[in-house]
Amino acid sequence: MFRSGFVGTRVKRFEKDEEGSLIIFSMFLFVAMLIFGGIAVDLMLYENRRTHVQNSTDRAVLAAANLKQTVDPKLVVIDYLAKVGVTVTEEDIDVQEVGEAPVVTGRQVSVRVNSQSDTLLMNMVGVDSLPYAAASEASESVNDVEVSLVLDISGSMGNPSTKLENMQAAAKDFVDGVLEGSDDDRVSISLIPYATQVSAGPAILSQLVTEHDHDFSHCVNFEEEDFSTTAIHRTRPKVDDEGNIVMDGSGNPIMEVVPLSQTASFDPFRGYRSGRTHYYPVCRDANYVDIMPWSNTAEDLKDQIDLFTANGNTSIDVAMKWATALLDPSMNPVLAAIQADGSDGVDVDVAFSERPRSHTYPDVLKFIVLMTDGINTTQYELKPESKEGMSDIYYDVSANDYLRRIEETPGNILWWDLTDRRYETWTPGDDDRQLSMLEMWDAMTVSWRAYRGFYLPTGAIDGTYSSNAYYSELYDHRVDIQARSNDPDDDTKDKRLSTICTQAKKKGIVVFTIGFEVTDQSADIMEACASSEHHFYRVNGQDIQYAFASIKNQINQLKLTQ
Repeated sequence: MFRSGFVGTRVKRFEKDEEGSLIIFSMFLFVAMLIFGGIAVDLMLYENRRTHVQNSTDRAVLAAANLKQTVDPKLVVIDYLAKVGVTVTEEDIDVQEVGEAPVVTGRQVSVRVNSQSDTLLMNMVGVDSLPYAAASEASESVNDVEVSLVLDISGSMGNPSTKLENMQAAAKDFVDGVLEGSDDDRVSISLIPYATQVSAGPAILSQLVTEHDHDFSHCVNFEEEDFSTTAIHRTRPKVDDEGNIVMDGSGNPIMEVVPLSQTASFDPFRGYRSGRTHYYPVCRDANYVDIMPWSNTAEDLKDQIDLFTANGNTSIDVAMKWATALLDPSMNPVLAAIQADGSDGVDVDVAFSERPRSHTYPDVLKFIVLMTDGINTTQYELKPESKEGMSDIYYDVSANDYLRRIEETPGNILWWDLTDRRYETWTPGDDDRQLSMLEMWDAMTVSWRAYRGFYLPTGAIDGTYSSNAYYSELYDHRVDIQARSNDPDDDTKDKRLSTICTQAKKKGIVVFTIGFEVTDQSADIMEACASSEHHFYRVNGQDIQYAFASIKNQINQLKLTQ
């Protein structure tokens, strides 16, 4: 029998004993921490899932918007998301396209995904899943693209003949690749063949402000200042007869266009023993060497490339000047005039009436692809006074002969027959005519004229010949205006090239250059002209195909992602 006092004491002690009470509180805290930890884990898994689905959605719409893929864009999105366990229906996807298959020039794809992420621990508090949404949109479109394709057809391109053939094949593939899928007239190519000069062709040249005009060929001489602008013309303050600058009503100088001097049709290379007619003219006059401006017809461009022959020196600076000019908005009036005229064998699509676009136009890409196999060489130009006025040469129509008028004393006229190299007694007939200086240079080479017309007897009786006049005529009229490019002390063609390349890049034109079997010096010059070292290609033989193909791919990629 227990004593009541003992039990009562124990009971009272138990009631007051607090030992172990923290265990219950700890269990409560543990359960609470487990719940909050589970929430954190579920939220982390939810965010990982949502981010993964969002990234997958972004990739899906980018792939679906790609104009090169031919699968239904909605099916592309559905397939992409199915691979990450997300189900969407065609109603969740919106596709808008510009054009119709197979020529789609713009596509916008958008999708909204509504899904949920199952929870692991939050279901302890009644939350079985967390909903989320992912939305994405992508678009691709072909922008307005303007390309100047500049191809070297100088004499060195014919040695060996496979050089020209390899270039022609590569250039034609380039044309096909850049114009492929451009039936909506967004891409234009200006083809610019060059050698000693660039022939603008009659359609373009007739729209420019020029002097020393003639119809024998269609080149112009640029001055050093012309290379400081991408426009075809530069301007200067107008002056009156007394040399004063003419001002407008606001006191600003009135600007006028500086005329371009048309290149004479002359041959400074062929020797006098080789005949009278031109063989190495500075400005070649065959139609296939003319610029083909703003074309989107691949067959026309390729047909002209097929006709190329190699002849002449190399003027990369002149070619680059024309390449930039054909991308400059200052040429828009020329394009408009050609469209309105529709003559001279040049056909410019009416869709290009706004071209060349402004350099700041937001939806245009401008490219120059400049190819050479050499380096700038000597370019000959006649002095302005050698192109103006009338010559002392007459044309005998009936005899198809040329005679030089020599007036020894007033009223005492001698005629020197350039063909037979003898004095003649001749009276010009009604059909015979005196040649202008420009007509004379077109009719005979520089050396033939100098030798046949000036290496003659010092008198009509003694029969002795003087060579002084021959050499004087030969070298007075054949003027080396631009020295060879490796002379750093002169106004060299390399300096002009560097200047115009810089101006092109300042205008945002992307410049690709190709050095085809070139020297280290030429490679350095061409690399400096390019937009970056990655825009320059140095290739040999059939590797030129790789260069043009790579540039084509870059242009196509850029025009889709701008």
